Amino acid sequence: MATPRSTAVRGTSTWASFISAYVLVLDFMEDSFRKEGLPPLTWYDVLWLLDASPNGRMRMHELAERAVYSRSFISRIVTTLEAEGLVVREVDETDGRGRVAVLTEQGRALRRKMWPPYQKLIHEMFNEHMTASELESMERGLRRVIAGAHQRNQDLRSAAAQPAAEPRTTRKRSRSRSTSQRSGA
Repeated sequence: MATPRSTAVRGTSTWASFISAYVLVLDFMEDSFRKEGLPPLTWYDVLWLLDASPNGRMRMHELAERAVYSRSFISRIVTTLEAEGLVVREVDETDGRGRVAVLTEQGRALRRKMWPPYQKLIHEMFNEHMTASELESMERGLRRVIAGAHQRNQDLRSAAAQPAAEPRTTRKRSRSRSTSQRSGA
């Protein structure tokens, strides 16, 4: 039977392996894309999310949440994609305050061009090294990790939105009694 300590050690070892694999595979993929004259994978992430959204449109904050990037990073990527004619930014028609990123036909075409080499690399660098049951198990576990992380982030945002409890003020009693209390009046 696994002890809490052995589970913690296994979890730490698994975490380290996951991070190492992620960095090594992503670096290899980025290098492969560069050699083929393709843009970075961050572009693909944004283009894919927009292509999969209704009418190829998504609010900037939602795009950041779904891409799991900071809002400032998404803003920089969208600015770059916009300069390349792959995305345009428009005022959100629903409230007029927010901005939406809208995929252009040129952006859709680039995403489609990027997918075959990306799919091939996913297969070669990831799928080929795992059995079907390992892939299924890993997906189940990672979905639980993702759900837990989303819940914790939501809890943190909710806590931050709560007004801070007012500090309790205590009034010190005066040690001296009023003149009328001292005199017995």
